[in-house]
Amino acid sequence: MVTILVVDDSAFQRKILSNTLTGMGYQVITADNGEEGIEKASDRKPDVIITDLLMPEYDGFWVLEQMKTKQIKIPVIVVTSDVQVSTRDSCRRMGAMAFLNKPAKKEDLQPAISSALAGGIHESCR
Repeated sequence: MVTILVVDDSAFQRKILSNTLTGMGYQVITADNGEEGIEKASDRKPDVIITDLLMPEYDGFWVLEQMKTKQIKIPVIVVTSDVQVSTRDSCRRMGAMAFLNKPAKKEDLQPAISSALAGGIHESCR
């Protein structure tokens, strides 16, 4: 079974996204900040990480930076309310495989996850 790590500071957003992903047949683990997310990514080795971008302290940019620094080879999907093209481009340069707007919809998540699992860049990051 595919395991997805959801990193978001909002308990409400974690629950909504977790319920959606579980309903899609994925196993879900959660973290409420970037630091906890990197710890769980290192320990639990999920197949995909879905992270919020804007979080206090250890945000999604920090997660992407740590993934690169620590050479953690897990595909990352960014889900955020920041829809600026420059933000999307920065995330892509930092290694994000997909960039989705909040709230993430099931019909957007499935192709982004499939692309990430296949090692490809989703159209949202092109």
